Amino acid sequence: MSELKIITNNPLVKEELVRQANRPDKVEEIIFVDCDYMGVLEKVRDLVHTGYEILTHPLYGSVKPNETPYRTIFIKEGKGLNVESLTLIEGAIQTVQKFQLNYKTPVWDEKVTNDFQVVDLDLIVNTLNEIQFL
Repeated sequence: MSELKIITNNPLVKEELVRQANRPDKVEEIIFVDCDYMGVLEKVRDLVHTGYEILTHPLYGSVKPNETPYRTIFIKEGKGLNVESLTLIEGAIQTVQKFQLNYKTPVWDEKVTNDFQVVDLDLIVNTLNEIQFL
């Protein structure tokens, strides 16, 4: 498998995976973007346009995109434009736009945002374990 890259706006994901980064079977790069949920999708879309492939669904988990401010996505370097990844990320962007139009993400207090960070981290760690990167 090509080297895994993680795109995230979740400070807890960044902190935890950087802490574990000394292991040789780890992620090649963690790209932390200081933005909202949509910003993560747009960053991934931009990378897909440069030849990356999406490994995790941009809308995974049971938390609606208008409820959580955090998103983490796995990608890997591909061999040119991957149409499936492009279709997937464009569809996710449209879905989030629709959710945001109808129901804006609330301004959560710190306890709630911390909970959303933990949920996102848990999903990511479980996914990494499944694909044997951790």
